[in-house]
Amino acid sequence: MESAFKVPIRNLFCMLSYMNDMPELAESLSDLDEDIITYDFIANQFLKEVDRINRRGMIKDYVVRGEETNRLGGRLLINESLPLIMAKKPAVVCEKDEYSPNVKLNQVMKSTLKSISMNRYVREETRRRSFMNLELLQEVETRDISKGFLSKIYFGRHTHYYKRMIHIAKLLHELTLLSHKHGNWSLYTAELDDKVMNQLFEKFLFHFYRIEQKEYRVYSERMQWKLEGNRALLPSMQTDISLLKRDCTEKIIIDAKFYKNVFQENYGKSSFQSHNLYQLFTYLMHQPKEMNVRGILIYPFNEVEVNESYRWSERVAMEVMTVDLGDSWKRIHLKLRSILSTS
Repeated sequence: MESAFKVPIRNLFCMLSYMNDMPELAESLSDLDEDIITYDFIANQFLKEVDRINRRGMIKDYVVRGEETNRLGGRLLINESLPLIMAKKPAVVCEKDEYSPNVKLNQVMKSTLKSISMNRYVREETRRRSFMNLELLQEVETRDISKGFLSKIYFGRHTHYYKRMIHIAKLLHELTLLSHKHGNWSLYTAELDDKVMNQLFEKFLFHFYRIEQKEYRVYSERMQWKLEGNRALLPSMQTDISLLKRDCTEKIIIDAKFYKNVFQENYGKSSFQSHNLYQLFTYLMHQPKEMNVRGILIYPFNEVEVNESYRWSERVAMEVMTVDLGDSWKRIHLKLRSILSTS
């Protein structure tokens, strides 16, 4: 049975902000009381952006629309019109360019408003405001929002004021997907299984260190076994996160492991999860001999705080630590930054 982790919505929102290259959204909430940052609060931030766009004016563009008509106008679509002609109907299909607000940016806005208006994790007043805003978008179609669709949206000189709205819509979309697929949610917390949390935290750490510092190059490293024989049968070795110092004198390898228990029990004795340590130690042993390397295993805090360091040699060290994702975002941020400052 999979374990579950409860994570405050505010921290999940900040993690997703980094994963989507939008750390400024997490920073914009830094001066607020963290206890007020709930799913409903984030939905209201989206509504504020919608209000701002409505005051400035929704963008419009020429949109191609095909329709059956008894009057020629625009471009005649022969293939689509042939069945009507053969059936001796007094109509053809024409394609016209219409100056319309029915463009991708407004479709995302409307689809997100509709999602909020039907979402049980937000207050009734928030749902009501969302529904009222839908009335202003009657000419705009809704569509299924996916990561692929959102990734194709680009901003130009005349559409840049939509950027924050789209970014918040993207994060609300991801939060909604998580809430539908995993665990129990409330207004303040999300309960996610360890497999999902491991994937989220690993991606978050990767992007956090890529964005928050410039001293190290951040990448996922694939290594070759230093063994003779049939390598085709050997498992692959790939780090979650490798941080290589710009002068190539130092490397930090981070592995995020989300288990309910940091320790394993064997005949009444508690010890760290052996396979995690073996894996990280193998990564360290496959590094260049002239390089200083640190391996760090990061577990979620679960009533037991861990911060242990071990040294193999002058140049090789290994650490095991916990991070409390239920803590304030400022303290989480500080803890993750401090990992590099102690190198």
